[in-house]
Amino acid sequence: MTKATTSAGSPSPGASPATGMRGRKRERTRRAISDAAFRLFAEQGFEAATLTRIAAEADVAPATVFTHFASKEDIFFSRREEFREGLPDSVAPTRTGAELMAGLREFYAHGIELVLAPDRLETGRIFARVLRGSPALMSGYLPMGRERQRLLTEALTARAPRASRAELELFAALAVAAGERAYDVLHTALVADEPVERVRAAATEALDLGFSRLAHAYEGSHVLDADARPS
Repeated sequence: MTKATTSAGSPSPGASPATGMRGRKRERTRRAISDAAFRLFAEQGFEAATLTRIAAEADVAPATVFTHFASKEDIFFSRREEFREGLPDSVAPTRTGAELMAGLREFYAHGIELVLAPDRLETGRIFARVLRGSPALMSGYLPMGRERQRLLTEALTARAPRASRAELELFAALAVAAGERAYDVLHTALVADEPVERVRAAATEALDLGFSRLAHAYEGSHVLDADARPS
């Protein structure tokens, strides 16, 4: 049985030292491969950076790369889980429509800060440039928004099981569109090599605009309340 770890990444009290060491070594190797890949993506472009070159840059065997990643696309989008894992938690504790929208806005604001963290900003700039320069990667990126929409619909249904499914699906589509627009503005500012504070301001302004319009559209309505029922 695999032992759990704490949120900080250190072994839980019940984990054996060997288990914790293996987990940390695996994460270090995975991070080394990802960092090497992004260096090559920046220098050579996504298409030219082969898995063999990535392995050499990371100083690992090619087979080791495949142990951690299924493809170059998998490496490029390796942080995708970070941008969806908190979505259900942002919905579950809310009771009113206003609380719901505030929680979702905070979820996307947190995603923006993940990209702009000092130790990840340069990788974020590379990600945005390479993404915008590759139609294949753009095609792979779009389904991530749809996945967030699906997760949001499921979370909304669990929160308000008696509510109209059609209403919940519509709201999920609108909320995700507002959040994805903020991510789009974020990427545009990163590609333009804007200073980090201007990047943050542009993305936050887009986020605020989207969710303020959404709040206005649902003003006075109770269809998003946790105890809502089909009308």
